[in-house]
This record gives sequence, structure tokens and C-alpha cells, in this order.
Amino acid sequence: MEVGVTVTAGTVRTVVVSPAMVRQKAAALLKAEAQVLVLRARPEWPHGDLVVDGRTVRIVEGISQLAILDAYENLGEHDKLVVLTDRTREDLGESVLVRAHRQQVDQPDEWAAVPGLFVGAHEVSSELRRRKWVATALLDHEPTAGWPASAEPALTAQHALGSLLAHLLRLDPATDLDSVLLLTGLGRREVRAAWAEIDEVLRGHLIDWAGDDLGVGAAFALQVAQRTEHVAPLSVALAMDVLWPENGGDPSAEQLAARVRVERYVDGRTVAETQAKAVARLARTAMLRLGTDNAPEAAGALRQAEVLLSDLGWPEGARESTVLRPGLQVRLEALGTALDAGTGFEEALTRVREHRDGRDLDAPEMAVRLARWLAAPEASTANLAEDLGRQMDDGAWADAALGVLWTGADEPVVGAAYRRLIERVRGRRRARDEIAGGRLGEVAPVEVASSGVLGSVALGVEGLLRGVVGPWKGGRGVLLVVLDGMSAAIATQLAGEVARIGMAEWVPSSTRRRLALAAALPSLTEVSRTTLFSGAVRSGDAAIEKSALAAAFPGSVAFHKGELRAEGGLALAAPVAQAVTDPKVPVVGVVINAIDDAAHKNDTSSTTWDLRQLAPLRALLEAAWQAGRAVVITSDHGHVVERGTTARPEGGADSRWRLATSGPVGDGEVQVSGPRVVGPDDGVVLLWRDDLRYGRTHAGYHGGASLAEITVPVLVFQDVNTSGGAKGWEPAPVQTPGWWTTPVEGPAAPADATPVKGQRGRKKSARATDLFFSDNQDALFDIAEPTHAPGGKPGADLVDQILASETYAEQREGAGRFVVDDSVTAAVLRVLLAHHGRAHRDAVAAAAEVAATTVDQMLSVLKRLLNVDGYSVLSTEDGGETVRLDVAMLREQFGVEQ
Repeated sequence: MEVGVTVTAGTVRTVVVSPAMVRQKAAALLKAEAQVLVLRARPEWPHGDLVVDGRTVRIVEGISQLAILDAYENLGEHDKLVVLTDRTREDLGESVLVRAHRQQVDQPDEWAAVPGLFVGAHEVSSELRRRKWVATALLDHEPTAGWPASAEPALTAQHALGSLLAHLLRLDPATDLDSVLLLTGLGRREVRAAWAEIDEVLRGHLIDWAGDDLGVGAAFALQVAQRTEHVAPLSVALAMDVLWPENGGDPSAEQLAARVRVERYVDGRTVAETQAKAVARLARTAMLRLGTDNAPEAAGALRQAEVLLSDLGWPEGARESTVLRPGLQVRLEALGTALDAGTGFEEALTRVREHRDGRDLDAPEMAVRLARWLAAPEASTANLAEDLGRQMDDGAWADAALGVLWTGADEPVVGAAYRRLIERVRGRRRARDEIAGGRLGEVAPVEVASSGVLGSVALGVEGLLRGVVGPWKGGRGVLLVVLDGMSAAIATQLAGEVARIGMAEWVPSSTRRRLALAAALPSLTEVSRTTLFSGAVRSGDAAIEKSALAAAFPGSVAFHKGELRAEGGLALAAPVAQAVTDPKVPVVGVVINAIDDAAHKNDTSSTTWDLRQLAPLRALLEAAWQAGRAVVITSDHGHVVERGTTARPEGGADSRWRLATSGPVGDGEVQVSGPRVVGPDDGVVLLWRDDLRYGRTHAGYHGGASLAEITVPVLVFQDVNTSGGAKGWEPAPVQTPGWWTTPVEGPAAPADATPVKGQRGRKKSARATDLFFSDNQDALFDIAEPTHAPGGKPGADLVDQILASETYAEQREGAGRFVVDDSVTAAVLRVLLAHHGRAHRDAVAAAAEVAATTVDQMLSVLKRLLNVDGYSVLSTEDGGETVRLDVAMLREQFGVEQ
């Protein structure tokens, strides 16, 4: 590096040349015919001779003519020599110059050497040349493998100095540096140590350049790293995020004092508010970039930031952070308080989500969903069919949310709030269980299963073959998958997984909801599963189930447990795969025991089930899809999970049932007998309370009468591209209950937002197979009479005015055949207006009453209809999960006044 110049008698102004420069000159000498190169430089060389391309080049300090001539005398015939001298040409004389390359003294132009350091560069850009210190730095610090190639003929400052800085920080010189990378990279102690070793003057030059080219955050990171090896720049930046919050109010005295104290970490300079906020934004971006892939590094920065705030005299500041752990804790505690109060929990959840770590937590969202569920009035049911349907449509979702919440908190305060919410949820669930337990005798005869009233009356699991499998086998056959022990809660989780692999869900047209059947009693595998395969209530084993399925549908086969075990390298056992692909096999039955086995052996209190845990279900679904088979996924019974049950010892009792002769019926029990009960004539006693058991503790239980045990979910799927379905079935609309996606709190809806109605007096949505246009179709969905008030007559709401406007008529006409019914447009607009311009896609789909498989099509068509001249009146956010309506722009584009 250039350190100055010297002028003495008999000498000329010279600089100390870098080893890299001398090496370049030596390489040039090897290629020349001359033996000696005289270089104008200060005669200081502590590095010894150089080896260039396998040859040795001697380097001597030419302090005088005599010293140089002496070196000439000792020069062998094939030796090469570079002389560093500050003597004038007159002092050197012809005796020295006669043997020098071109008989002259070479001038060390370091800039001329720079392009040769970067492959692809032929010159140096003017912006780079203005920084006079750069050439020396690049020559002095050239990596062993050389600098990264230049993409431009003129070497830029960004490429050259970015490579230099990366190399000095012991990173790959080819690293594309930016402010965030420096902020995170300097979090490693070895990187900060490397930076501290760099000459102070060069550090200053690079900090200035980084501030100019990479931004204030880069300069900040380098400044902090040079002040102390022990504090990471990211930690200081996270502290500044609290000291200068983006939308903060008036700072407290402690906060102001901490702002002054933090200056010692930033070169001792006063920190401007704009600079501090810019650095804070970078800190939040850096934490997002680190994510979980660099969890230890991120965790270290977070812990150090907390300590730093304490050292700065304001430890309470960490509770204000949207990144630091105390900030999440205070938000979770506030959520717990709101949950206890039964109000304000939507706003509290929003605050939790504003925190970096709050976005990845499932428990807070599930807690709020359950709070919404409890806030909704509890409607009464009239019969067992409604009890089973409500469990499938509503209770199952509450059970799924409760499972997540059960192990939802690390902190005792938050956990206690969750526990109080859980007890309120279980209280409502038990009330439902008690009612349903008294209606177990309402199951209709199996013959009713074929009458087209699926879901309208309570049917037993014995009606599955007649009512579901029979109608669906008329195509290319059915794959019947019995997930032993699958509850309705697990079915809700699984349905979304299956839909994502290209299969559309179908439901009975009579209810447009998923079907739920009643297990045979007691709700045991040997009773209810055999009943399912036999079409009649009975007890049995796998052999009976196989023969019963073959008798019901000749040529059908069933596979159990070990028969599903495939050879190495295969996803499916060969006989199973062959049966699924064989069109001569009308029904392929498969029993998967993963859920039932886990319920007996493992803690499933917070398990979330998916296809990966239910092997070989995914492979079966893909094989059925290839073969064109419809898929029916069901269970023989559900189960309750061990969540603090109390033992009620009874001699000879099983986990959740006992013989009626063992004692009188007590609290939480129901006695059942009759044709749907396998047992003595006087029947059996079942537990309907989910917090009681008779026998030893297990991970889960079945055999009782709770809705979670007796509800048998039925999911029906086929290839989304398959036209038509079984008679009496249609593509499923969104099955998500409103409280799962839609807040129940908040300010009142705008005056012109008409409340969303369950039925809007229009035809049912078209089938998925009828969504594409044919010669006799005019619209994407069935056409009904317009629901708007023609001409925008007085008293019409905003939606009526939009639909009556000239612009809407023009947009509809311009859309051609690809349009939706006006009632669909009205329903979507009303649900969005009712929720202040934002709603979950499931809530929008439910309001429009469209099939789940057509939601994206519907939104695409509505965007073309409502987004006049390309303005985003209607759009989606959060990866398509949220639908957004810009109400002001809607009014403007359609000419509707306030």
C-alpha cells in the first residue's frame, strides 16, 4: 500500500511497490529477451527472491550504482534480475542501463497492472480510478487464486471493491455483497477478527465506499465491526430497531439515554434518526433472510441484542421489539388476556403476527379460531343426523384446533391462558356429546342408504357400501381406503392434502356437505370395521371383511396390514398395485392401521396427520388417479385423545365401554342395546365424556359414545379432470366453517355493505364438469335473474349500483362468454364489503357457493370483470389466501358516488 514519498539528493520521488506489482514485472521479464529489469521504486524489499512460473527471479535493492553492478557480476547466464532503485538516471549511468530491458528505468504504473488482475477486464473505469488507493490495495491483497473475472471490459468499482472487501472479510471474493449480507456475515467472530486486522486507513476507505455504493447499512456494519470484536453488528442494529421504532411515539427518558449510549458502538458518532431507521429495517430484513436455515447465528444475534439493551440501560425496550423474544412474549400474554376476556383477541392476534416469530406459530391462530367458535351462538340440533353433520362440519375443526393448542405454549403464563380456553372448548364439546349420546338409537335402516337422502338422515357405517361405494363403482371402479381410527378432525386435515395432488372432492347433493356415518357399537375395530365391509352390524376379523367385500361386489379384493408391505424400492406391494390398475376389479379395499396403532402407542395429543404419516396412502391415490378410479376414504370409528383423563375402574371393562351387567349407568355414561349393538341382549354401557376411561392410560381410546368416536367421516375424490360423477353427488363447495377464516370482532361493517346471506335465491352452482363452455352454455356458472336494482334506483346498496352501472355492463359484454352470474359477483362483493375489503378465499368461495375446484377460475373471471383498465380493484394477497377489494377504486372505476 502507498505509504508516502521521499526526496533526497541523488534520488527521485518513489513509492514502495507491492509484491504483486513486482511479481507482474518479473513475469513480464521472463517473457522478454532481456535479463535485467530496472524498476523505479524505493529500494526496500524484505521478501527475498520470487518464483514465477517455476523460475526464480532475483530481486535486489539498488541503493547505488555500485550495488547494482555488483549484482550484475553475480548474475548467471540464464538468471533474471529485477532492480528496485530510487537513483537518478545520471547516477545509474550507462553501465547499469546498458543491460536493462529497453535500456531504461521502468516506471511502476500500478493502474496499468490492475486490468491484468481481472480476467475479462481491459481497462479501469473512471469511477474506480478516482479512488487513488485502490490499485495498491488490489495488488497488495490479490488472492492466491486471483480476483474474480470481470463481466465488463472496463473494471467497475462495484466489482473490484466488492471483491476486495469480500476477500478481506475471508469470504469468497466472488460473493455479491449487499448491506444485509454484511450485517449478517459480520456476525461471525472470525469475520470481525479478519476485518480488525486490516490497516486502519484501508478500512476507512472501504467504509466510505460501502456507504456510497452499498448503502448506510453496509457502512454501519463495518463501523460496528471495527469498534469491537465481541459485538455483532446485527445485534446493535436489532437494538436500534427498538431505540428508533418505525412508527414509535415520543421516546421515554430511558430510551433517549440509551440512544446516546449506543453511539459508542457506531464509531462514537451521533446517530441520525433516518440512518437509525434505515439500519433497523435492514436488521428486520436480515432476520427474515436468516430464517431457520441459520438458526444458531440468528439466535445468537437475538440474545446479544437483549443483553445490549440491558447494557444501554433500557432492558424493557426488548418487550417493544417485533423481532426479539421478549416482544413476542408480551404479545402472547396480551393475547392470553384477550382470550380470557372473550374480546379483543383479533387485534391481539394481529399484534402477535407482526412479530417475526409470531408468523410461524400455529397455536395463537388456533386459539383465536376457538375463541370465535365459542363466541358464536350454539345452535340446537333436532336429531342424530344433525349431530353427526355438525361434528363433521364444525366440531371436527374445533377438535383439530384444540389438538394444536394442547401443546401450544412454552411459557407458563401463556400456557395457562390456553388451558382455560381449552376447558371452555371441551365444555361445549361435552354438551354436544351428551346430547348425541342420548340419540344413538336414531340410526336409520341400511336400506335407506340407497334412497338419495345421504346426510339428511342418520346412517350407520353398514350403509357405506350401498350408499357410497355402489353408486361410485359404476365408472372405472373404486379404491376404498379405510383408515382405521380416523376421526372427523383428522379427515379435515387429510382432505386438503388429497385435493392438492389433483383430485377433486365430491359430496352428496342433498346437503352439499361431507358425509358422516355412525359407527357400530361399541365403536371398536372388530365391530365397526367388519360392519362396514359386511353391510350389516356384526363382529369379525380381516378374513370375514375380505369375503364380505367380495360378496357385495364380485371380483373385489381387500388388503390388510402385512399385505401392504412392498418390496424394497417400491411404494406399493405388487398385488395391491395390480388390483388398482385392473379394470376387472370393481372395488379395491385397503385397510391402513397407522392412526389406530398410534392412538394406542404414541402421544397423539397434538399430532397433525398428513399423507407422509399414512403410507402407502399417497402411492395408492396416485395409482387410483392413473387408473381413473374414484377414491373413498373413510374409517370404521374415530377416537378420543388422552388429554388428562380420569380413571373410573370397572371390573371387566374395556377402555371406553363395559357390560351393562357390571353396574348402573353413572355420570358421563349411556346404556345402549338393539340391532346396532354387538353384545348381550341387555346391551353395553359407553362413556360419552371424553375425559373418562375405565382401563389403563393409553395415547388414545375408542369404544365409547363421544362424537369423536362414533362419527365416521366419508371423503370422496376423483380426478379433477374427470367429467361427471355418481348420481346424487356434486363437486364439493368449500367445507371450511366461517369461524375458521373470518374474524368475529372489529368495527361495524360499512353502511352500504349488505350482510351476507346463506341463500340468495339463485340456482345451485354448476358442477365442476359443467364449468367449461359448450354450445348450450352462456356463462361459467348457472345464470339466474340479476339481483341488482335496475338503473340504480334510490335505496339500492353499493353492490346494486355497481351491477346496474354502464361500466359493469360494458365489462360484462367485453368479457364474452367467459363470465359469471351476477349473483356470484354480488355475493363476492358483499362478503368483501362486510369484512372491510379483505376476506379469506374460503369465506369468499362459501359466500358465492361455488365448488372448491372452481374458486381460482371464479376469481380470475371476476378480476377481468372488475379490474377496469387494468386497475387492481380485485386482487389476491398472501399467496392467494386473501382476497382484497379496493372499495375506493371500485367506486371510482364504476362511477358510483359516495
